[in-house]
Amino acid sequence: MQSGYANLVDEHIRRLDGALSGPRGLKRRMLAEARDGLDDAVRDLRAAGQPAAAAQRQAIAEFGGVDEVAPAFQAELAASAARVFGLRVIAVFAVSAFCSDLMWQGAPWSGPRPPAAYLLLSDSVDWLARVAIGVAVLGSVALWLATRRGHAVPARLLRGAMAGLVAVLTLLGAGALALFGWSADMWTGALTWPPMIVGGVVMTVAAGWIARAAATAVRSVPRRGIG
Repeated sequence: MQSGYANLVDEHIRRLDGALSGPRGLKRRMLAEARDGLDDAVRDLRAAGQPAAAAQRQAIAEFGGVDEVAPAFQAELAASAARVFGLRVIAVFAVSAFCSDLMWQGAPWSGPRPPAAYLLLSDSVDWLARVAIGVAVLGSVALWLATRRGHAVPARLLRGAMAGLVAVLTLLGAGALALFGWSADMWTGALTWPPMIVGGVVMTVAAGWIARAAATAVRSVPRRGIG
């Protein structure tokens, strides 16, 4: 392929890149595969006697314009991003359910029984965690079944489901942070208890990990749906 004409394919890939949003690794692989396909098509057309410029134009036309191919690419990116979001929620809360008790076991302090409001907040955080896990599991399974069967998922429904999960996670994060601060206020020894310190750092990192996946998933939702 002559370098002077390579810009035709390069420009097409750049325009497709700009039209897509989603997980960077998958997007990079998809664009690389598209580029390889175009290169192979151009090579075959050149071997058949086509001039370089004409070969590239024909290869691009047969591949499809950005407006034609972008929706299918974006649907795959959105499905992947939504699955990653759901799986991260499941993974984090499955591990935190096991590790949260370890933060308190063997704690070298004692104090009065927590007030009713503290216990209510603690129960609310537990229930919100269950809701988040349930929504993530059901959403991941439903999305997997829909995409496997080739069914379209309305963008409005997908966006609404993710917004609901984000809202639950936001409430959960605020409640957990309030609970942590309240606990430290009642039991000042918690501030120097290593399991509490480690647990607080780990959960902060986990919250950021989930937040990045949520942002990617929301940006990836196509206008028309997934299918």
